[in-house]
Formats: sequence, structure tokens, C-alpha cells
Amino acid sequence: MATTTTGNWEAVLEVCRRRSRTARYDMRPYWRALAYREHAGEPEPVVRAHAFAKVLGQIGLPVHPGETIAGSRAEFVLEELPVGIGEEEYVAAVAEHAGRGQRNFQAGFDHATPDYPTLLAEGVDGTIQRARRSRLSHSDEAEHAFLDGVVICMAGLSTLAERYAETSTCPAVLRHIAHRPPRAFHEALQLVWLVHLAFVSEGRYAMGLGRIDQYLWPFYEADLQAGRTTEAQALGLLCQVWAKIEELGEINNICVGGITADGSDATNELSYLVIEATRLVQSPRTNLSARFHDGSPERFHRACFECVRTGIGFPALFNDHALIPGLVKIGIPLAVARDYSMVGCIETAFAGRQQAWGDGVPGFRGESNQQCLDRALRQLATELKPTYGRLLDLFRRELRTFFEECASRVNAHIACFPPERFPDPFLSALTQDCIARARDINDGGALISRFYKCAGGENLASLADSVAAVKMLVLDRGTVTLSQLIEALDADFAGHEALHAQLLNAVPKYGNDAPYVDEIAAEMLELITDEVMRLPPIHGGGRFVACAAGNIHNIVRGRCLGATPDGRRAGEPLSDATSPFFGRDRKGPTAILSSMGRAACRQILGGRVANLKFEPAHFAGEEGVARFAAFTHAFVDRRIQELQINFTGNAILRDARDNPEEHRNLVVRVSGFSAYFTQLSREVQDDVIRRRAHG
Repeated sequence: MATTTTGNWEAVLEVCRRRSRTARYDMRPYWRALAYREHAGEPEPVVRAHAFAKVLGQIGLPVHPGETIAGSRAEFVLEELPVGIGEEEYVAAVAEHAGRGQRNFQAGFDHATPDYPTLLAEGVDGTIQRARRSRLSHSDEAEHAFLDGVVICMAGLSTLAERYAETSTCPAVLRHIAHRPPRAFHEALQLVWLVHLAFVSEGRYAMGLGRIDQYLWPFYEADLQAGRTTEAQALGLLCQVWAKIEELGEINNICVGGITADGSDATNELSYLVIEATRLVQSPRTNLSARFHDGSPERFHRACFECVRTGIGFPALFNDHALIPGLVKIGIPLAVARDYSMVGCIETAFAGRQQAWGDGVPGFRGESNQQCLDRALRQLATELKPTYGRLLDLFRRELRTFFEECASRVNAHIACFPPERFPDPFLSALTQDCIARARDINDGGALISRFYKCAGGENLASLADSVAAVKMLVLDRGTVTLSQLIEALDADFAGHEALHAQLLNAVPKYGNDAPYVDEIAAEMLELITDEVMRLPPIHGGGRFVACAAGNIHNIVRGRCLGATPDGRRAGEPLSDATSPFFGRDRKGPTAILSSMGRAACRQILGGRVANLKFEPAHFAGEEGVARFAAFTHAFVDRRIQELQINFTGNAILRDARDNPEEHRNLVVRVSGFSAYFTQLSREVQDDVIRRRAHG
């Protein structure tokens, strides 16, 4: 495996980091507004397509010395306005653009991965020709307008490549991919990056690169066999792209490993180069996801360890045996389910086949499953013979009301963005089966409708520990009454110190290989996913899916919540996603895996997060490699869906918190993403530090 590279990616990275901090003017809405004026009165897909092409045809084209991959965010966001454009004119155009509106995250604008394999196979002109052929087989004016928009967008992409060819150090590469399918790894990677950049030009956030080691592998393999490239050259190209991703200032999910459509191991030599590029560049924006299965090579386990041990928190580990069966259960064909990747943080998606991911509930702030439990407890306290079964019934009823309200708000929001007013021709062009159906991605064109995250599975340990406390002390043993418990919660345990100590110390806690509470955690997840899966379809197509990844919502929701039966005080953070509650995981990482294995619900299809922290000193040398491999094998064997690991000790984290200027480039895993530690708020920094570091 190459650890040296060719190219000038280090210099590119430094320029990108510096420039991303100084940009002031976003030129994209300005150019779009001009296109809206020029094409007023034309069909909306055509107008939007011209706006897209206008941006790609007008942006400046800076080139870094020595770079061999063209394109960066600097073209869109500038330090100064271009000559001839005044401040007033710029402000007026931006306001005009805002008045027209565009889709947002909740309405399916970003968090998607395009169909790179098809584009690489047919080239830009091939996609244009396919759209024109489809136009001949459709007669409806709306269908024609949609396909015309596709052609305009793809022609705009060609224009961008041709313009770069005039200034790039690799003009032949760009002239070729402007129209024809790539023939080599360099050309294929350049085309992928230009497409990704074109999506950025539209203001999209967290677009995925998908299974890059699969669709680029034929090009890399052929180049190696023909002697056209070396490992070092290919690694240098990847590092350049990773450096440019750093400048985007957002997460971009990249997936490696896993299995093929026939179930065999998909790992190849490019998988290892992608991991190595991530290790070298150390950018928190390259959100690497590694898919594991029973047949993953030992070398793959080791390569992932060598990357994650740097402290960057990448790759996140995913388990094919936990995810794929759940996808098949909801009707995804097995071969397609085996081709899943991640988008955004850790969300499950089908690259090039599916509408953009969505989550978030407009107007909701701080609501959580713990509030549903609190209401259920207060109702139970009014009954003569409270039982555990009755508690579950009341909790289910509260969850159902909560989820139905969430779904109602989401559907009302999506209804505000009808596809005829907010078409998406470029993403549609790169999504199966939009061209063949002559329909927009948000109007029935995509093969698979969207997944939309419904809250509920996050803060699992807080929920399970709370229910375990109620069940053990109140319902099983009867040593505490519900009225006593509620009185203590309302007082934030003031004057109830003995009961508080009981809640903290006398009840088993999730994450310690304790079947009593682990089985409750499993029960909670099953209950939550059942309620999510029964929700009606999303407005315009798609389904709500359960998710157990809260990012930093455990802090926000905890701030809005009173004391809870697990012993947590009012205002304190809840547990993070499906990780054990901070400091309660006292029996080590193997016990944590045992608990997670018992609660390994396979219907958490929207993504699941579990954060662990290891002390680097305990994983040094070959012995450390062996320890980590044993850990990842246990993760696979127990069919746990996802793990992400920090290898930065608390001493370093505390020093970085107190002396940020000395640790500007320190990266940590926060939840479904990594970030520069010193750029996090004090609350989030403390949240990361609170996690127990295991040896």
C-alpha cells in the first residue's frame, strides 16, 4: 500500500483551508437571478436548468499550482465582487433569487448520491442522447419540458469541463470527459468531482460520493494493468479531491467495502487507497463509512484501524448483516439492498436510485421519547394497579401521537414544494429512472422513493435506563411508589437524595452486559420502530424510517427536559444516540458490544449511531492492531449496525478546550460526523469529553 503520493495535494489543502475562512460573496444566487430574467415565461424545469447552466458558465476558474484535478468551491464564493458588479446590484439579484425559492433539506433538496456508474459508462453526451431519445417516446408538454431541462443541465456540465480545459494543467482530461465516457482513473475521478462540484453550485449540502471504490475500481484496475498509473499517482489524485472537499465546509459521505450484488466480498485495492487518502488528509469533511461483513479481509480491518487510530473518527463502521435484512424486509430487492451506501452523516441510501434523504420536523424543538415516557408515567400514577404492560401501552400511545404529529408537520412542509414549481432537473438526470419515465425525481421519476427520518430511537440508554428503574424499583419490587418517583423528579431530586442514589446505583445500566436493561432497550427499539413503520406514506411518495442518531440533539433535548428516572438531573444532556450514558459503561468495550447485540433491532433503517472512545496507549503496536481486529470481529458477529470510535485521549481534549490555538487541526468524532474540536461549542466539547475512554 502506497503511503507516499505524487501531486501537490498538501499545498492545495492549505490553500483551501485558508481561503474557506475569508470568502464573503456567494455568486451563485446572482447568476441564477440573471438566468431567471433571461428565460422568464419558459417552463419551470427549463428556467431552473438555465439557471444551473448559467452558474457553471460564469464562475471564475482559479487553478492551484501543480493541481491535476480541476474545480473548487472558490469559484462560487469570493472574497471580493467581480469587476463590473456593484454591491447594490448584487444585493438586488440575491433578493430576487430568494423570492423565487428552492427546495430545502426537509423537502428533498440534498443528502443524495447520484448515479455515477451510469454516467461513467455513457459519458455526458450519452446522458444527453438518452434524454433526447426519451423525448421522442413522450408527447406530453410537461414531459418534454422536463427532458429539455435535463439536456440543458448536462450541456452546462460539458461547458464547465470545457472551460476548465482552457486553464487546467490537464486539458486533455477535461476535453475528453466534457462529452465522452472516461477511459482512465484520472478522467473518471475528474468527472465525478465536477459533478459533485456542480451539485455544490446549486447550494446542496452533504451530497454523497457513494461506493467510490466500486464504480472507480474498473478504471484503476485497467490503468494498473496497462502501466498508465501507479498507486502513488492514484493516491495523489484522491488526496487532491479530499483536500478540495475540505474547502466545502460540509460533510461528504464516502463508502468503501461491503459485499457485491451476489454476496461476495467487494473490497479491492482501491478500497485501501480511499482509506489511506482519508488517513493522510485528515479532513473532517470526508465522512468515510466502511462496510463490514463476515468475509471482510483482515487487511481491511487493519486499514480501518490505522485510519481511525489517528483520532479523526473515520471510518465509521457499518455491518452488512445488520442492515441488509431490514432493507429486504421492507421490499428492497436483495441485490439493491446489498448496494446500499450512506449519505449525510450515517443515513442509509441507494445511490442513483432514490429520492434525496430527508429529516427534521419543522417547528419541533427539543421533543424526545423521554417526554413521551414522562407523560405515560404520570398517567400510570393515576391507576389503581399499575403494571409494566400498562406502562408500555401508555408509552406506545404517547409515541404514536408524537410520531403522527411529526408526520403531519413533515407532510405539510413537503406539500409546500410541489414538483411542478420546484423541479430538480440535474439530480433527476443522474437518478434512475427519471429520464426513461420523463418525470422529475420528486414526481415519481426515481426507482425508490425517499426515506424520511422519524425521531424516536436516539437517547436509547437514557430511555432504557429510565424504564428499567421504573420496572425494577416501582413495578417489580415495589420499594418506591410512582407518586414518590414523580415527586422526586419534579424536585430535581432535591430532598430525595436517597432515592436519587438508588436510581443511579441499584438499577443495571445499559452498556454493561446486563440482560435486564439490555432486553428493555431491545423492547424500546422494537416498540419505536413498529410505531414508525405504521405511519402513512410521505406526501409525494416515500416512507418514514426509524433512526437512532441524534447528532448533538441529546444536548438540546436534555436542556428542555426535567429530571428522568435513570437519575439524570434536569437540563443535563441525554445519552448520545445508542451509546451508553456517559460514565455508566463500567465494564469495558466487550460488555458494551454485548449490550448492543441484545438491542440490535434490524428495522432502524434511517441510521444508527454508537460512539465509543478508546485510550490510544492501549492500542499501540501490533498488539493494538490485534485488539482492534478482535473488537471489530465481535462487532460483526453480534450483528451490531454501526460503531464510530474516537482515539483521542481526554487529556488532549481538555488541553484543546483550554488552549484552542495550539490544537486548531484536532479532529474528533462527535456523532454521525467528525469536526474540528476547537470549532465546537463548549457544550459539545464537554459532551465528547464526558464519554468514558476505554482501554
